[in-house]
Amino acid sequence: MDEDADMPPRPLRDWRHQALPALGIVALMLFLALVRPPGDAYGWRTLFEIGHVPLFGVAGLLMLRIVRARRGSAVATPPDFLIALLATAILSLAAEAFQVFQPGRDANVGDAGKNLLGAVCFLAIAAAVHPGLWQRLGKDGPTAARMVLVAAALTLALALAPVLGVAWHYAQRAAAFPLLADFTASWQRPFLSLGRSELESVRAPDGWDEMAGREVSRLTFLDAPWPGVTVREPWPDWSAYATLRFQVWSELEQPVEIVLRVDDTHRERDHADRFNGSFIVVPGLNDFSIPLHTVADGPRARRLDLADISQFILFSRRPGEPFALYFGPVWLEGEPNRIADAPGSD
Repeated sequence: MDEDADMPPRPLRDWRHQALPALGIVALMLFLALVRPPGDAYGWRTLFEIGHVPLFGVAGLLMLRIVRARRGSAVATPPDFLIALLATAILSLAAEAFQVFQPGRDANVGDAGKNLLGAVCFLAIAAAVHPGLWQRLGKDGPTAARMVLVAAALTLALALAPVLGVAWHYAQRAAAFPLLADFTASWQRPFLSLGRSELESVRAPDGWDEMAGREVSRLTFLDAPWPGVTVREPWPDWSAYATLRFQVWSELEQPVEIVLRVDDTHRERDHADRFNGSFIVVPGLNDFSIPLHTVADGPRARRLDLADISQFILFSRRPGEPFALYFGPVWLEGEPNRIADAPGSD
């Protein structure tokens, strides 16, 4: 009599080996569906974008555990890896399709590609460290396994490389302080957002002695509501300085108005809950200097938090026709702790 005749099929006997990895996959999918970046910071956005790679890499390994349990494989086999990869690919497509029904989200082909890349790399690394999978290749098996391992590791490193770019941009931002913005610098680009405007780097106009021979930014304000440039995530703590400065050169024949807006992280969307300063730009050089206690007094019902600035914007209200101005760097200056003694400070 067959001793296994009265025993349940192998997959059912292995349900414990399937439950934990299945719960892990459910947890990963819930994280993907429910968790959002804490704010719109450049670093968090990048981490969440490339996070698809390790997330679906781990999902692929968990799927491999489930496949092995279902197929009763004591040792992983090539079909196990192939089935796990296909199942993870289907899971990825389903996850992206589900986002169509979530407010503020949609399916993204790029994210689906990152999902698949993560699954392929993690499963390839797992396969490379299983010597039994390469025995059929004889003496070439170990070499093939090492090549797969190196290729998968390098691909994974390239996919995760944007993390190093994020670190570099934030390090350059810190090193530049008290310079807050230089529209011509490469480190500045991830922190800039153009709205109905055009920005290009050009040689400083003749006559601008302080910037002679250097590059400045030519900002073209288009004929549209509120054209300008937003500097997101400047160095946040301005509290040890006294003055915000920037220079503008105009080749226009008539004066024009521009507006500087400064927000802190506690800002409401109300126009009255931020600093809004209007400046008249005349032909030639304009050297603007704004006391930071004036910036702090910008909101009507409170003081702007100079230790936690989130962004500032240079824009035009509603120009009747396009016009261009030349901008140099934006920086802070003044003796430390002068703000504490400024008129109107708490």
